[in-house]
Amino acid sequence: MVKRNFESNSLHLTSILRVRPSRTNPNQMRLIPLLLILTFFSFNPAAISQTLSDDYSSPNKLRVFIDGCEGRDGGCDMDFIRTEITAVDFYRDNEEADVFLLINDNRSGGGGRQYQLIFIGQQNIHAGRADTLYVNNNQTDTDFEVRKKLTRFIKLGLASFVAKTQAGEVIDINMKTDLSLLGDTTQESVDPWNYWVFNVGSDANIELEEFSRQIDLGGDININRITDKLKVSVSGSINERLRTTIQNEPRVDANGDPVLDANGNQIIDKIENNFDVSEFGFGHQLIKSISPRWSYGYDLAGLQNTRLNYTFQVSCRPAIEYNFFPESEQNTRFLRVNYGIEVRNNNYVEETIYGAAEETRLLHSLRASLGLNQRWGTLEFGYRLRNYLDDFNFWTTGLNVRADVRVTGNFSFFVRAEGNYVKDQIYLASGGFTEQDILSGRVTLPSAYTIDTRFGFNFRFGSNLNNFVNQRFFGRANFVGND
Repeated sequence: MVKRNFESNSLHLTSILRVRPSRTNPNQMRLIPLLLILTFFSFNPAAISQTLSDDYSSPNKLRVFIDGCEGRDGGCDMDFIRTEITAVDFYRDNEEADVFLLINDNRSGGGGRQYQLIFIGQQNIHAGRADTLYVNNNQTDTDFEVRKKLTRFIKLGLASFVAKTQAGEVIDINMKTDLSLLGDTTQESVDPWNYWVFNVGSDANIELEEFSRQIDLGGDININRITDKLKVSVSGSINERLRTTIQNEPRVDANGDPVLDANGNQIIDKIENNFDVSEFGFGHQLIKSISPRWSYGYDLAGLQNTRLNYTFQVSCRPAIEYNFFPESEQNTRFLRVNYGIEVRNNNYVEETIYGAAEETRLLHSLRASLGLNQRWGTLEFGYRLRNYLDDFNFWTTGLNVRADVRVTGNFSFFVRAEGNYVKDQIYLASGGFTEQDILSGRVTLPSAYTIDTRFGFNFRFGSNLNNFVNQRFFGRANFVGND
């Protein structure tokens, strides 16, 4: 076929060149180069096609950026992932990566953790490709078991991307599995604990300085049962803070004159002040799902907090909640609005500035929370509004935000802030406050607002590859003081 086309075009060219040989036509002269080019293409089309095919070459390795893993507890161990997956290059700059892997996590009903792996192709032949995998872990799984399973699913998700690289030519994929393990997993439908999960913890902290010492003792317990239709939880916590301060005070007599020792130096007395701040609380929650978006339930809570002037406070808040997004998307985004009516009974350590030693009050509150977990980072907003129904002059509104934003591949910042406008401090004690009461944090002062913020940024430069792991001389042996 190639030879026939060449002969046909050659004859056609010869016939044109033989027209009126005695006269040169300008149009004919311009036509000759075009005909020669066409003749070349018709002569060797297979060679040209082969040349174009040889120009394409697969990249050596897949470039991968992982977000959402650094700083997490448990199995999301980047050192382990980099060590186990060497067929790809891990990049520090998300903009240079072929694949963006976003890892979200959420605690499951059995006390375990579910990881959501979102694979997003963003460069070259991978652009526009996307896939999502879910990794479920049991509450009894160790960190080693969790990270091993998570890494295996990361390998599975990257396999189709790696197949389009030169590194894919030397990778072996083992598709064998132990069918007995699958059978055991399928047959396990009865939970001997009936989905109940128990957690008990305790902590202590001791701080010693020249003129003060503080001991914090705490403990907590959490019991919950979570299914897709019902959520039940019971929790309790206790914290005791014992603080002692020592002051040097010059000794004076009844007239206010210094008292001197045998050497003529004024005697300095060490005055010891002891403070005990105790906190105790318990909570119970029951939530019932009506539909994928609607749910209702109640919160029951008890509190003893001497700093807030509560000998004991107990409250009950039935509420209803609507989620604008289905629960299947809660790892990526959620928008919940919650409204409830609350009954509180307060018993105070000291009589309040409003003359109450004990009272029962009725209030209602509206809460909203928005959360987004995307390629650019995470963002969460929270809002609340509450007021006492018997007196609308007592109310509080507040807003909080938490953002971790990646501006570029090398620069990111975070901010966490909460602000409340307070008009319902009905618990304030009427007694006078000493300087030591204020400095020790034993009492709460009147305030029209509260603000709590924290922010920072991170900037990196240098090599973009992030493949190597080296733990030599890592850390400072857990020292928290000055090194």
